[in-house]
Amino acid sequence: MSRDTSITRIRRAAIVGISALALGTGAAVWATTAASAAPAPATAPTCATSALSVWVDPDQSDGAAGTDAYPLEITNHGGRACTLKGYPGVSATTLSGRQLGDAASRQPVFAATLVTIPAGGTAHADLFYHDVEVVTSGCKPAQASLIKVYPPNSKQADVGFFSLQVCTLKNHGYLAISVIRSGPRLDV
Repeated sequence: MSRDTSITRIRRAAIVGISALALGTGAAVWATTAASAAPAPATAPTCATSALSVWVDPDQSDGAAGTDAYPLEITNHGGRACTLKGYPGVSATTLSGRQLGDAASRQPVFAATLVTIPAGGTAHADLFYHDVEVVTSGCKPAQASLIKVYPPNSKQADVGFFSLQVCTLKNHGYLAISVIRSGPRLDV
C-alpha cells in the first residue's frame, strides 16, 4: 500500500508539473499573440522650438588639427516627450542677434534617425568650430556672443550663449553641424 501511495504521489506531481507547464506555455502564447495584436505606440510629436533650450557645453570640447568639436545640447523643457530628426540650422550672432558670417554647414558623420527627447531630457548634435579658418584666412574675425539654433524643419530659432571668434566674410565656413542624436554627450 505504501508503494501504491508513492506511485500515486509521483503521478500526481507529474500531472501537476505538466499542467503548470502547459498553462505557462499557453499564457506565453496568449501574451505574445495579444502583444502582436496590440496597436503600436504612437510616435511623440515633433518638438516645438518653444519647448526647447539650446546651449553649447564648452567643458566637453574635443579638438584636433584646427577643429574643435562641442556638444550642442538641446533640452526638452516641455511637459511631454517630443521628437527631432536631422540637422539643426546653426549660426553665430552678436548680442543684438546679427548673424556673423556663414551659417554652419552640414557635417555628414552620422545618419539621421528619429530622436525622442523625453520631458526634461537632452539630445545633442556635434558643433565643429574650424578655428584655423578664422585665424589664417583673412576673414575679418569678430567676437560672437550667441549661437542661434533652428531645430530641424522649423522656422523658429532659439539662442544660447557661446562666445567665440568668427569670420565675418561670406564663404569662409568656420562652423559645421552633425545631425541630432540621443543623449547629452559628445561622441566623436
